[in-house]
Amino acid sequence: MNSFAPPRFLELESAPLDELSGRKDHWDIDLSSVEQVALIQRFRHIRGPQLRHSRFDFNACVTAVGAIPDGFVTFAISRLTAGRPTWNNQRLQPNEIVVLHGGESVHYRCEPNEALFTVTTTLEHYEVCRERHGAIDLLKARKEHRYQAESHQPIRSAFKLIGDSLAALSPPTLASRHPGWNSQWESTVLGALLQALTPDQPKIRDVPTRRKVAARAIEYIHEHAHKPITLLGLAEKLNTTGRSLHQGFIESFGTTPMAYLRNIRLSNARQDLIRHTWPSVTETAMHWNFFHLGRFSKDYQHAYGEAPSHTYRRHPLTP
Repeated sequence: MNSFAPPRFLELESAPLDELSGRKDHWDIDLSSVEQVALIQRFRHIRGPQLRHSRFDFNACVTAVGAIPDGFVTFAISRLTAGRPTWNNQRLQPNEIVVLHGGESVHYRCEPNEALFTVTTTLEHYEVCRERHGAIDLLKARKEHRYQAESHQPIRSAFKLIGDSLAALSPPTLASRHPGWNSQWESTVLGALLQALTPDQPKIRDVPTRRKVAARAIEYIHEHAHKPITLLGLAEKLNTTGRSLHQGFIESFGTTPMAYLRNIRLSNARQDLIRHTWPSVTETAMHWNFFHLGRFSKDYQHAYGEAPSHTYRRHPLTP
């Protein structure tokens, strides 16, 4: 199998804002429209002849526009505690991963404290591994560059798989192995990832009603996060019970409806603080239904590592 030139999917070293914005590659980075200071760190990066995977850590909201090189496939999995990343103007749900084919353009906006795991391989290697392991064809199963797993568990398995591989290996380790071992490692990693995302059984039965309701609930939360929402009120609006909604949400997205709502509100509040949408921190909190200001400040600091007032002052209005 032939080796290939490194594809450039967010191939960025740790660098401050002024250095990142001037890079010339497949990705154009726009930081100034959202953050004044930002840092992207490539936490780990492992490259073999036919497969490479990395972890990128973001400390700020960053927008990137680019395309995957022809002949490659990239899988991207996001992990974060507050907010959701945006791919092509659609919020990525917790049980979704991004599946990109060569030549496809992507508009991506990350969130602060996000870890982004990527796996890139050749289309040929992808097809060989998929057929060998009897795995799902993610390129066919995806919709609008996204593949939605039946529940959050396959995504957690994929997190663990990539994280364990990155923790156990490093480029010097790979270089010391014989070429045959590299090929075996690549097939093992990709095959395991595809198997983790493959449903346990064919879709011979309908998706449980509680998961369908959870899917409707998460869309409602995205659209109405600024309005008062309670678990019972949301369940009533969706013609279900609070228990069924709670259970379906955990199965589908790995969190509860109210915890997810709080994190979305925190993310939206942060964007408003940066842009000075409202005249004060208090009015920003109130707009997003945080009426206990002490609790809002505590939750915000836990999510972003700074007080909301610091975010507000750190991004002064420009004349």
